[in-house]
Amino acid sequence: MLSFITRGALRNAGGSFSRQLCSDITKDKILALRQQTGLGLSKCRAALVEKNGDVTGAAAFLKEEAKKHGWEKMVKLSGRQSTQGLLGVIHSNDNQGVSIVEVTCETDFVQRNERFVELVHNAAQTFHKHSRSLLPVGPAVNVGKYDFNALRDLPLVNGSANLGDHLAECVGVIGENVVIRRGISVTSPLLASYVHSMGVSARGDCQFCHICEVADMQTLPADQTFGDSHKAAARQVCQHLLSMQPSNPGYDIASRPYDLEKLHKAHESTLSEGFILDESKTVKEVLDEGGLSLGAFFRFHLSQTDDE
Repeated sequence: MLSFITRGALRNAGGSFSRQLCSDITKDKILALRQQTGLGLSKCRAALVEKNGDVTGAAAFLKEEAKKHGWEKMVKLSGRQSTQGLLGVIHSNDNQGVSIVEVTCETDFVQRNERFVELVHNAAQTFHKHSRSLLPVGPAVNVGKYDFNALRDLPLVNGSANLGDHLAECVGVIGENVVIRRGISVTSPLLASYVHSMGVSARGDCQFCHICEVADMQTLPADQTFGDSHKAAARQVCQHLLSMQPSNPGYDIASRPYDLEKLHKAHESTLSEGFILDESKTVKEVLDEGGLSLGAFFRFHLSQTDDE
């Protein structure tokens, strides 16, 4: 990737390797540029030659080249399977929205790559910022799904580029088929969530996982403020829902109109289950003790199909 930069830079430098390593092209500058861009030493050195030793200019040059060739590479790699990756999950401070972005790649090695994790983080932040305009909070729970075409032009929270260009730049550097597969927004007057962490540390309010649970809740009585005790019970119930994996999810987001009778039976079955953290209690008893009632609940996981 970007091998033409090296050749062009060498021509601009008169073809002399010694002239590349002039006083303006120091080892410290090359290492600093490599740390900024994640590219190889030869490409960083060539970009510095291209920009006469200016690290900032060289970084901008490499970024633009990575973006341009990233779009080309995205087309070439689009047929390759990408089933690894991460969900980036942000639960809003007002407990009325959960935003989930799914980004996939080809290998588990890349899903731990710093640049890939940064992409997931930035995509989740960007989607979360715009999610309320896409799906406002209403009187009942709602779920919105958005593919890459709906997300690509969203401006990044941090930076002047849009989400599509940011993805292209990442593909240009990583060299795998990286896909922003979808964004999911869940809104309700009150939501709880649980994320099954898989070794990637959270960044601010963004958590990373392969699977998460989101549940619509209501305090009892309904006008009761959602306090710390409610939050603890709600989170534990979401943990139960995720861990037990009920055979009939409480809400099938793929089928509309909903089969209300089927959903009611599934819901009643879940409430009567033994609670995973204390089998002497049922899920309903835990909810009652926490001053909560359970509404619809959802499970989202990596590479999920629409009929799951």
